[in-house]
Amino acid sequence: MAKASSDSGTKMVPADCVSVLLIALGNTSISMAQYDMMSALDGTRTASAFQHQFRSITQKARELKQRVDSGETFAPVAPSKKRGKLPFLRYAYYC
Repeated sequence: MAKASSDSGTKMVPADCVSVLLIALGNTSISMAQYDMMSALDGTRTASAFQHQFRSITQKARELKQRVDSGETFAPVAPSKKRGKLPFLRYAYYC
């Protein structure tokens, strides 16, 4: 993925997450018109550069779609226990 620039609209998202979004949209490929649009919005990279950058992402999307279609489920990471107040405040009433 590209480095985040000073532009506040730029966010870093893991490539696997982009692959999942492609599956969610119902298409594991990206059209040349969409690459052209990315190039126009970016203003520096060509559509071909975007196509090259997204090759591994679309390949991963196809692999994940096959896994989902074959019935595999994906378990999310369990949230960690929330920490309470600072330890020294927790026992302050004993002093």
